[in-house]
Amino acid sequence: MSNILLAYFAGWRDWNNLPLIRDAERLTHICYAFANIHEGKVVLLTSQDRTEGQARSEEGIARLHELRSVNPQLKLLISIGGWAADGFSDAALTAESREEFAQSAIDFMTQRSLDGIDLDWEYPSNDMASIKARPEDKHNFTLMLAALRQKLDALSDEQGRTGKARYLLTIAAGAGQYYLDGVEMAEVARLCDFVNLMTYDYYNGWATRAGHHTNLYNTPGDPEGDSCQKSVDLFIANGLPAEKLVLGCAFYGRGLDGVGEAGLGAPGTPKSNTSIDYDDIVGKLIPEGATRYWDDAAKAPWLLSGEMFVSYEDAESLGYKLAFIQERKLAGAFFWEYSQDHTDTLLSTLWKGLRD
Repeated sequence: MSNILLAYFAGWRDWNNLPLIRDAERLTHICYAFANIHEGKVVLLTSQDRTEGQARSEEGIARLHELRSVNPQLKLLISIGGWAADGFSDAALTAESREEFAQSAIDFMTQRSLDGIDLDWEYPSNDMASIKARPEDKHNFTLMLAALRQKLDALSDEQGRTGKARYLLTIAAGAGQYYLDGVEMAEVARLCDFVNLMTYDYYNGWATRAGHHTNLYNTPGDPEGDSCQKSVDLFIANGLPAEKLVLGCAFYGRGLDGVGEAGLGAPGTPKSNTSIDYDDIVGKLIPEGATRYWDDAAKAPWLLSGEMFVSYEDAESLGYKLAFIQERKLAGAFFWEYSQDHTDTLLSTLWKGLRD
């Protein structure tokens, strides 16, 4: 049985109207997003003068500790990085910089009584997000993870943590060849407890035509495109064991303007791609007249809302992903992001499906 159900909690989002106590019993792991790197060290916010934001973020982490009274087995991790978060390449560059970074990450974790560290470097050796990148990142990322692993294991031994109580090291990984080109995947997998594979945003801010952003399979109209199945096969072939692979699910959709009635596969307005919470898809777009379509080859839904095409995830598509997770004996599922579905449709579907 696949048993990981991990949620990313964005520190800048509002969780006030969500049933945290109930969901503490459903989730196995929570990654708090994000901490960043400032002058080589892990900090909660890179801008040191954002005192209000700092206080709000610390309060968010503190709220998560309350959930352990409901589920003592719940693991809380700090996720370091995120899209366009810089500082990784410099922090990984030398033995001295890696030591400084790793120790600061351990200090950050222990000071807040967390259970592990999740690295979200987007992406080693790749400046796609306009961050510093070097060819040396490929091996230095492995060395950075090794420094963290050594310290986490030593701390676990020192504190007598055994089995599932040991400190965790995980990463979020881009789901394509571009990511694999910049890392030593087999070594990375060996050092990590598991890998959160970001099988979403296949069609994203660079999209100029309407395509699925988190489809399980390829569709005939886009045979060379991306899909969860293709990403999983690719990463397993490159050294990531299935039992360490956590499949990503999206609690948001991707909209592209200017598509019109042509729908899936049609050209749209460049640079108009946007992110839409699942709440807004089912609470606004569909009630206001958007038409839902189903791509049975991709096992994915999509909408037409006026001239806008929307690719998204729903209970039906998640059902197929859950069957895929069990069939392929993957480690489980994770999703971005917790506050984007107040209807409980998506989380309850994942929770029930992973228990079967």
